[in-house]
Amino acid sequence: MSEIVWAAATAHTGAMMRAPKGDPDDLARADRVFQAFSALSASLRAARPDVLVVAATDHFLTFDQAALPVFAIGTGAAFPGHGEFGVPKRDYTGVANLGEAVHAGMVAAGFDAAGARGLPLDHSFSCPLQLLLAGWDAPVLPVYVNCTIEPLPRLDRCLAFGRALGDALRAQDLAPRVAVLGTGGLSHWVGMPETGHINRDFDRRFLEGFAAGRFDEIAGWDAAEVVRSAGNGAAEIRNWLLAAGAARATGARVAAYEPVAAWVTGIGVTELLLPETDTREALPAQAGAAGSDRHALERYLFRFDKEPALQAALKADAGDAFDGHALDDEERRVLRERDLATLYEWGVHPLLIRNFAGTLGLRYVQAYRDRGLSPRHGN
Repeated sequence: MSEIVWAAATAHTGAMMRAPKGDPDDLARADRVFQAFSALSASLRAARPDVLVVAATDHFLTFDQAALPVFAIGTGAAFPGHGEFGVPKRDYTGVANLGEAVHAGMVAAGFDAAGARGLPLDHSFSCPLQLLLAGWDAPVLPVYVNCTIEPLPRLDRCLAFGRALGDALRAQDLAPRVAVLGTGGLSHWVGMPETGHINRDFDRRFLEGFAAGRFDEIAGWDAAEVVRSAGNGAAEIRNWLLAAGAARATGARVAAYEPVAAWVTGIGVTELLLPETDTREALPAQAGAAGSDRHALERYLFRFDKEPALQAALKADAGDAFDGHALDDEERRVLRERDLATLYEWGVHPLLIRNFAGTLGLRYVQAYRDRGLSPRHGN
C-alpha cells in the first residue's frame, strides 16, 4: 500500500515564465507568486515523493478533435515537453509500469480513461513543474483532463474521478510516496475578445470555498456559468477538484492569490490539507457560420504551429501552401490574409486562433477590437 504525502493546486500560464515589465505593482504581484511557488517547491521536496502525479489539460498541442479523450493516464516512463510559448523545453521521466497500473485501476473502478503512452506535455503541465522542480527532479505521472474542447466532463465527475484516482494510487506498490498536483485557471480568457480580463470576485469566491474544503459544493456549480463569468480558462478548476478528491483533502492553505495583469490570469497557489489519519481501503458555443464544417481548417491550424514547412509556405505565400488540406477558397483567403476575426466569427476554436496568431507574431485581441467584437462577460 502506498500513501499520498503531499498535494497542491495551482494556476498556470506560459507567461509565468517571464516576470512582468513596466508596472511595479504587477511586478510585485508576480514576485509574491514566485515566492509562493518557491515555498511550495520546498514543501514538496521535504515530502520526499517517489512520484508527482499532475492533473492538467492540453491546448491543441497533443490532442484535437481527431482523437479526444475526456480523461487519459500517461503510460510509459518518459514524457516529453512541448516547450511552447516561452516555457523552457524539458522532458520528464516517469516510474516504469506505474501509469499502466493506475490506468487499469481506473478502468476497474468504472472510469473508462484512455491510456496515453509517452504523453507529450504542454505548458499546463510543464509550467508549474518548471517552478516546483526548479533545481531538483522527481518522476511524474501525467493525468490529462479535457478542459478545452466541448463536451467537457462535469465538475462532479472530475471530483469523483479524483477520489477513484486516489484509491488507485494508494493500491499500487511501485511508488510508495505519492504527491498530487492539480493545475489550471483561475479566471482568464484564452483566444477570446475578453483576453486580459480577470474576474477577482470569482477567483476569491472559488478560493474561499476551496480553502474551506467545500469541494462537493463547488462540484455542484453551473459549469457553463463558470466559463461565462470567469473565462474558458476557468474550466480548468476541474483539475483542482480532481487533486482535492485524490488527496481526500479537508481543505487548503492559500499561499497566494494575485491578479497579474501581464499574465492575463488570476493566479492562485494552494497547498491541500491532508487528513491526519486515513484507514480506508484503498465552453459555450461561439457564434459561427451556420452549417459550416471547419474540421479541415482546424486540422490545418492544429498542425501549423508544429510544422515549420507549413509556416514557411504561408509566409512565402506559396502556391502550394495548402496542398494536402481540404480547404475551400474562402478558408484559404482568410488564412492568407491572417484574418483572425473571421476565424473567430466562423467558430474556430479560440485556442487554435491564439496558437496561429502567436506563431505569426500577431495580436488577436487587437484584431477582434478592430472588427468590433466586444467581450461577452458581465463583470
